[in-house]
Amino acid sequence: MVTTIGVRETIKSLNDLQAKFNLTQTEDDNFFTEWYEDLPEITETEKTALERIKQRYNYHRLSSQLLEGTINLVVVSPLLEVAGFLDPPFRIKSPESVELIIEDPDQTVIKGLIDVLVVQENLWILVIESKRTSIPVIAALPQILAYMMANSSKDKVTFGMATNGDSFVFIKLTHQGIAQYDVSREFSLFPRRHELSEVLRILKKLGHSSL
Repeated sequence: MVTTIGVRETIKSLNDLQAKFNLTQTEDDNFFTEWYEDLPEITETEKTALERIKQRYNYHRLSSQLLEGTINLVVVSPLLEVAGFLDPPFRIKSPESVELIIEDPDQTVIKGLIDVLVVQENLWILVIESKRTSIPVIAALPQILAYMMANSSKDKVTFGMATNGDSFVFIKLTHQGIAQYDVSREFSLFPRRHELSEVLRILKKLGHSSL
């Protein structure tokens, strides 16, 4: 008998993920240099577009916590457009249903839903839904890593980005032999001194690294 359960109910922590998929966070400082080395510059046009995103975000964010749909509409979709991910050769699949199969005696199948998938299945972007209290962006790591492991080729490097609207974090995953990952520092959009420029530069770098 095959049991089907949700990713959020099954993969609740990094310990769960590491135990089920033999995944470890690397201690190699040179494993994930893509988020800070040789980042592309951004143009004045891109800076203007980022400022517009920030202004819209401020307008909606100051009233309340933002739900997933609003974060997608106000922040993520415009950011992907500025990064050039809505045009060839990039493709978007949203939402994307994925299956994770755990090899155990009960034949457990873990099902989940990814919010946005871009760049030919090598760059994943997950938007966390914020409710009454803001969910820390780091809480998305187990979920997005599970999706990335289930849907990435073992001979390729896979990148991810998670955001709750207020902040962003980037992830790198490899599973050539031993499955390993590492995470960037968090980048802030709230409050005034936002880091959208850095987020865009990293997205552009990872996007082209994923092709």
